[in-house]
Amino acid sequence: MRGKARDWGTPNTCTIIFKQGKWYASVTVSCDPKRETGKEACGIDFGTHHALAFDDGTVIDNPRFLKQSQDKINKTAKKSRKKRAGKKGVKGSRRWKKAVRKIGKIQSLVGRQRQNWHHQVSTQIVSCNSLVATEKLNLKGMTKKAKRGSKRKRQKTGLNRSILDVGIGNLKSLIKSKVTEAGGFYIEVPTRKVKPSQTCPNCGHQKKKTLAERQHNCEKCLYSCDRDVASAQVCLNWARGQELSSLDVESPSSTLCGSMRQLGAKKHNNAKKRQKHLAQQSG
Repeated sequence: MRGKARDWGTPNTCTIIFKQGKWYASVTVSCDPKRETGKEACGIDFGTHHALAFDDGTVIDNPRFLKQSQDKINKTAKKSRKKRAGKKGVKGSRRWKKAVRKIGKIQSLVGRQRQNWHHQVSTQIVSCNSLVATEKLNLKGMTKKAKRGSKRKRQKTGLNRSILDVGIGNLKSLIKSKVTEAGGFYIEVPTRKVKPSQTCPNCGHQKKKTLAERQHNCEKCLYSCDRDVASAQVCLNWARGQELSSLDVESPSSTLCGSMRQLGAKKHNNAKKRQKHLAQQSG
């Protein structure tokens, strides 16, 4: 047995799993979670150039676990193609089965490395932040196959592989579950409405960018920073605006963009109306 349970309680179920020639026991228990969270707030942008980019300028590079092991997988797969493969009515040779098992072990190792990295990153984020804001991504559409006859089929295949290598969907799920378990807030920004990658976090000006443009340079306010960092800042600004609207208070920040500035102005006008109404009653 490796490791230990973070929180122990009353065991409910035990599932025995056989995977890649090894046996595993998955035990679920009933317990009160005791995860702790910080008091800060952060905006996160997920990608392939940088796996994660934060609003404060911090970036976490893509570890590329699959790319590191791709040569071994290709070499073993090439050997397996020379063996007698198993198919309907034909029994696969022992050497073919051995090669297939070897490929499975390498892929399983890549999966465990990625899962371990996901847990480390998500735990670090939640331990420092009680509010996490990120962009709502359509991963199914992002990893869709290239259209038939497309001239950029290889480029699209490589992009899909890079996105899946990061494991954005699983990483987002872990961050969401851990921050909500700790009593924090996880907010996803609507991409089509806010357009984080095309919006300036300083003034709210929007301009379309190509994927090749890695630097954000606003032509209106001259604000400049990394493209992914700017997107993370926009996500955090929007989330703070939503948080303020739920608390019914005025925004203290002058860097909120678009709808957030309108929200602050609306709260300010409402406060003035309340003061005027109270003054009339007292008079």
